[in-house]
Amino acid sequence: MISKILITLAVIAICLWVLSARSKPQLREIPNPEDVRRNKLFRNAAIGFMVFMALAAAIMIYMQVDERSRVVTVHVVNTQSGKTKSYRAHRDEIRSDGFTTLDGKEVFIAGVERIEIDTPK
Repeated sequence: MISKILITLAVIAICLWVLSARSKPQLREIPNPEDVRRNKLFRNAAIGFMVFMALAAAIMIYMQVDERSRVVTVHVVNTQSGKTKSYRAHRDEIRSDGFTTLDGKEVFIAGVERIEIDTPK
């Protein structure tokens, strides 16, 4: 029990020592105009890069959402008989076991059927 108290007091003492060492006043140097200009250039370049990355991320998200909501033609092919049925559905509504058509019908895929997706160009 006493060791926990001693460790806590030691941590508090170390924190106070670090804070007192940090708060000592230091002399300020007069900045070189060349350094100031270079720092502004780096800061502006960093801000420009961050803006570019944010725009690129927004464009990629928009393109991905647009691709997922695209209307595609889904062909359900029976592998035993070769018969094909075609439906229209949103790409994000298609799952491995079925899909939902544009008019709201739920289509489930049997084990002997496969799905083929035609994407418009």
